[in-house]
Amino acid sequence: MSVSTLNYTSAGITSAAGVISLLSEPQPELKKFALNKLNLIVHEFWAEISDVVDKIEILFEDETFEERELSALVASKVYYHLGAYDDALHFALGAASLLDLNQYSEYVDTVVARAIDQYTAKRVRMVDYGEDV
Repeated sequence: MSVSTLNYTSAGITSAAGVISLLSEPQPELKKFALNKLNLIVHEFWAEISDVVDKIEILFEDETFEERELSALVASKVYYHLGAYDDALHFALGAASLLDLNQYSEYVDTVVARAIDQYTAKRVRMVDYGEDV
């Protein structure tokens, strides 16, 4: 089993609280560290991370923060687990190159399907109603 696919609950991690607390630190390096760790454990601890998704969104919106794309990726995964697929797609697009579309996962499949659904709906409105979307 590779480190990237390691199940963190089996590795003794039972909470994301310690990592989440680093998001409140003033040093950008600690926020970057926290986001990297959260990205690894988000599928296990998404409910806990959802309580601070607003902090993650703020990091994404901060144009001076160097890890904006990573913030977007973590937020996207949280919204995916919450069933907020439009928000998941919005932040996945913000993740840019960090979103690996070649990765086989339900998350990637869902985000891609949502993008296709939105594109199709907009094209139908454009054709049927002449809307400029």
